Amino acid sequence: MIYSSEADIVPFLKGLVQSLQPYAQANEVNLSFSSGMKKQMAHYQPFLLSQCLVQLVCNMINLLPPKSKIIMRLSYSPDNQNLQVEIENTGINLILVNEISAQTTYSIIGSPLPHGTLYCLGLPLHRPDAASNQLINSGKPANNLPQFYREIQKRLNSQFNQADKLIATLEQNRPHEAAFMQKINTLIKVNLDNENFDSNALAKAMHMSRTQLFRRLKSLIRQAPANYIKTIRLQKAKELLETTDLTVSEIAFKTGFQTISHFSKIYKKQYGILPSVFRQSNKPATNE
Repeated sequence: MIYSSEADIVPFLKGLVQSLQPYAQANEVNLSFSSGMKKQMAHYQPFLLSQCLVQLVCNMINLLPPKSKIIMRLSYSPDNQNLQVEIENTGINLILVNEISAQTTYSIIGSPLPHGTLYCLGLPLHRPDAASNQLINSGKPANNLPQFYREIQKRLNSQFNQADKLIATLEQNRPHEAAFMQKINTLIKVNLDNENFDSNALAKAMHMSRTQLFRRLKSLIRQAPANYIKTIRLQKAKELLETTDLTVSEIAFKTGFQTISHFSKIYKKQYGILPSVFRQSNKPATNE
């Protein structure tokens, strides 16, 4: 059994951030810690809290584009009854990536920011009673990014099996390139409903020239950036057709297509059937 203890949490959080800085620097992400208090006693479980925060921060590092920032802050809650550990990132809004904070031991609340995300974790200043214990025993193993990434890859159409195999190989032998693809996929996903998010926007978000992005993606997945963005849009549209009761027009706009006619045309070219026909012949399994 893992017991909680009352201890100074400031050096604990500061040391945790310092230990992750080399990994953040390798991914071109600036990671820092800030606290207005030099010492603060809190009631927490060191092993479980560190496991939770390391998982969250590492997932953020792996998904954020280069030059992004992550800052961990320690502050009091608005009512001054508890402590708050805030983890804020710049670069992109990660709220749509639900798995980033899934299956963590402590309860984490995420909220979108104009150009990023804010995650907040509450800690009691004093020993909590059983009723107010915020720990969640999910009975599931801790989430990890490679597994999350593989689950996304499973949804790709069978014609992209070679890309799946390549990603699996990259995770084992070229983790830097696997991280690169994770960032690319996340940027496309969080901008899925933005019809203006094209190869130029993707290159800018990755702090690369369009030529650099083209060459790197082409060498990894044998697709140009524009075509890859379209592929991800179509795959998401197919998923929504299969799993929700959204109309074809709603799905088209949710996946960044300017007109229904354009969406229908390229969907049929990709999958050999019009989305309206697919919808009529396939009843939705669940609602989003």
